[in-house]
Amino acid sequence: MAENAKGKSMAIIASKGTLDMAYAPLVLGATAAALDTDVRIFFAFGGINILHKERNQQIPPPAGMEVLPQLAKNINWAGIPEMLQMCRDAGVKFVACSATMQMMGYKKEDLVDGIEVADADRFVEFAQSAQTSLFI
Repeated sequence: MAENAKGKSMAIIASKGTLDMAYAPLVLGATAAALDTDVRIFFAFGGINILHKERNQQIPPPAGMEVLPQLAKNINWAGIPEMLQMCRDAGVKFVACSATMQMMGYKKEDLVDGIEVADADRFVEFAQSAQTSLFI
């Protein structure tokens, strides 16, 4: 997991499974990638559902913000599957936590294409050298 030529890198951990916490790492990741940053998002615990081919179609809004899906739609924000594709197109790399996959009974084919499955130590190696690390 090496840095890009300019040396800018960002490690993001997506650990929650509500819609607000799904948008946050994807928006930040796509934005950083557009600014020529090597971005890796590590999906663990509830965040793994952001990568799940079926579950990412209906990620629930957080309690008290049930209107969030409509608000996002009103301002023409893409859905989570489309946001994943935008990130991928921008060069963001997705890393699924192998331990979380095991806990949830997920197989790699349950998740969107083009991801890496890795243990936490592999992601930590990248995060230790990243200039920015975010836990969402």
